[in-house]
Amino acid sequence: MKKCIFNLLAAMAVLLVHSCMEVDNFDAPSAHFTGRIIDKTTGENILADQAECRVRIYEKSYSLNPTPQDIPVKQDGTFNNTKLFNGTYDVIAEGAWWPIDTVRVPIGGTVVRDFEVTPYLTLFDLKVELTDNNDSLAISCRMDAPIKEGLPEIMEIRPYLSLNQFCGAGNAISYYFNMGEGGDRTIADKYAKKINKQWDRIPKLEDGKSEVYNFKVDVKHGYTYFVRVGAKVKDNLEKHNYTEIVKVEVPQ
Repeated sequence: MKKCIFNLLAAMAVLLVHSCMEVDNFDAPSAHFTGRIIDKTTGENILADQAECRVRIYEKSYSLNPTPQDIPVKQDGTFNNTKLFNGTYDVIAEGAWWPIDTVRVPIGGTVVRDFEVTPYLTLFDLKVELTDNNDSLAISCRMDAPIKEGLPEIMEIRPYLSLNQFCGAGNAISYYFNMGEGGDRTIADKYAKKINKQWDRIPKLEDGKSEVYNFKVDVKHGYTYFVRVGAKVKDNLEKHNYTEIVKVEVPQ
């Protein structure tokens, strides 16, 4: 009797090991999906912050209701993922731009796909100058809206400073911009211009574009800063449109 039980347990163990060995028989993910987010107003890559915007993909090959995967958009407006399974994906680029349609993309090997978008806002005429015996930066810029009808409410415009080349809402010195929920934003908020108005209600110059927004930001001697200005509208994502980045070296 004991011998029978032993043989039965041994057979079950063999079956269990065999089944475990057969669970993962898929090839490792190796498909490569890459591309650019192109600003329709300039024809150039979108001005973005590192990983603030995304390309969201849904693998439709094996499920009618797949879990989304996000490919972050880099600061240079490109995106890249080299570890996807071959398959058919629904793809949509989401960020600080007017919504675009979801597209179906077969992905296998290397697939390059660019997306053209219209930003909610364009920021221009950025000026950055040292002032007050190099104790402050005077920063100014203006903004325009490529599509004005139906534009969501403009929430704010503010400068961002970083100590490295990555600069934006997710990569800024916390003294100027506190990302933590419930954090003390007293200092950070004094550098922002709260707008909370529709486009037709903000002050404009004769060319129909916004007035000049001016900021003065404290800096430290001997530091190198990377500076830009960002603005956002009140949509469901609340991501930022940006100026280019300016490097400022503050003398000792």
